[in-house]
Amino acid sequence: MPITSKDKQEIEQLYSDFKSKWGGCKEDYFACLYLSRKFERPIEDIRPFVAFGNNDYGIDAYFIERASKNLYLFQFKWSENHALFRESLERLAKDGIERIFGNAKADPHKNELLAGLRAELADSRDLIKRVLVHMVFKGDLDAAENSQGLQARREDVENKHYIVEDFFKGDDGVKRDIEFRVEFIADTRRPPLPPPPQSFRIRLSEAASITTPDGEHTMHVGFVPLMDLHAIYLALNQRFLDRNIRSGLSEDNPPNKKIRQALSEIVLERKVEPEVFAFNHNGVTLAVEQFVQKEGVCEVKVPRLLNGAQTITSVARFMKEHEKHPSMSGPDSPLSRVKVLAKVVVADPASDFVTTVTISNNRQNPVNSWNLRANDRVQSDLHDLFKEKLELFYSRQENSFAGYSDEELEKAGYDTTRDLRIRPMAQTLLAIQGEIPKMSQLPEVFENQKWYTETFRESYVDSDPRRIVIAYKTGLMLRAAMDELDERAAGKHRPAIAKARNLVWSLLVQAIYNSNKLLEYLDLFGTRMTKEVAFKELLVVLARREVLPLLKTILDDKMYAPKLADEKYEFLRTKEVFTKCMADANKKFDWVKKPL
Repeated sequence: MPITSKDKQEIEQLYSDFKSKWGGCKEDYFACLYLSRKFERPIEDIRPFVAFGNNDYGIDAYFIERASKNLYLFQFKWSENHALFRESLERLAKDGIERIFGNAKADPHKNELLAGLRAELADSRDLIKRVLVHMVFKGDLDAAENSQGLQARREDVENKHYIVEDFFKGDDGVKRDIEFRVEFIADTRRPPLPPPPQSFRIRLSEAASITTPDGEHTMHVGFVPLMDLHAIYLALNQRFLDRNIRSGLSEDNPPNKKIRQALSEIVLERKVEPEVFAFNHNGVTLAVEQFVQKEGVCEVKVPRLLNGAQTITSVARFMKEHEKHPSMSGPDSPLSRVKVLAKVVVADPASDFVTTVTISNNRQNPVNSWNLRANDRVQSDLHDLFKEKLELFYSRQENSFAGYSDEELEKAGYDTTRDLRIRPMAQTLLAIQGEIPKMSQLPEVFENQKWYTETFRESYVDSDPRRIVIAYKTGLMLRAAMDELDERAAGKHRPAIAKARNLVWSLLVQAIYNSNKLLEYLDLFGTRMTKEVAFKELLVVLARREVLPLLKTILDDKMYAPKLADEKYEFLRTKEVFTKCMADANKKFDWVKKPL
């Protein structure tokens, strides 16, 4: 039975009754009350199954329900904020599952709950058929289920399925089919959404295999029916593409048009034999957690597409456009004979090894350094920040916004006006920080780990996203401000100011952040990606009234006269000049540097 907000008084009473005996904090008793009600056991009987204190490796409680043969592992948050599960899921994936079911090194400081769980598992190993990790909180279940950051972390935990299966295998070494999944449980009476399927069957013909020297990774190569891959995409949708560094490129992209044209010639016009498709196609690459092959049929678990997003999305568009055509279905449809060359890599889809494979298999289209960061945790968390707070879409994967129709975006709760993108997002954060030189060195920002973490700070995922949006839109609409400065500048200053675009962007952001109307501006212009006329007019006024005087002071500084005389304007792209402008702004306008 779920806990409701009315239970706060009862939890406070439990804390008062037992804190001297059991210790812990008030929130620990949320776990006690929840388990007591769910399993209909007295509070005193539940106590051994609840962790009081730290070093719990992501598990607050456990319970073995013998009737259902379920092992429940719990994490509780007495909060409406599902983002609090991020750290717990990370601990569980990194160390927790290994410590519970594996052979982790001893930790004398681990919570005593884990020792009790290991002992009880030793006696119940043959009984358990399912391991269910329940993340229980008091907030919005849909928000948790739709959180890209939480989904990525949940997948990291579920990718440890093989450790769980190894633990429960019989004395003869044969693995049992143990169900293992992570679910978010909200403080409502609505049951959790069913998880998407993780296991699929594909037909891999003419298969060959190769294994890395250390025996850690295996790759199977063969030909897979295109419809087998399409079926996985229908089931998983964008999750199938999550480990790719791109989403599907535009449907007008030449390769995508060629794919649809080839399918039309095979299926609709019947001018070309289906087998020819594989000769003209470069193939696809998948990563799977497990691969079991028997008589040409392969069962793969947690499949993720590393290369071939253009093929998969183009096929999906072709199928949708021609779904009523008689040649699209039935046993005689040429589609059943269309195959592609496939490389199936058996490895944790979230591992560094798979990341390297992904990058190497996406060289047919130019790979920018920001593409390689698409699956970083901070990027997923920023996606959640803009989605949950403002209903804006953040394209951490290139072209992911274009992969949805307006109807799909509206159904998912997104504003369809415009997306935020990873490359200009980096420039925006650097503009806020006043890191003028780095704004023109984006490849290095994404390649240099120190610069990258300083730009995309973890603290930003808990910031007010309106401040980021208004700074981002300042960059999008900078042209009007630059035109105003060009028109107002003295003749000798005009060429220099034209080279100070990033400095102007950063100073305009500080002008907005230092305004006594900031909250009004955030409400008016920081919640949507629309290019409002009123916001353009605001930027023009700020450029004329506040930014221009700062630039004039710098350009009249005798220190820079030789550079201006030689038309060398690189000094306007230095941190030193930004710092001088801010010091002058403090004197003229009482500005201070405002972070997010």
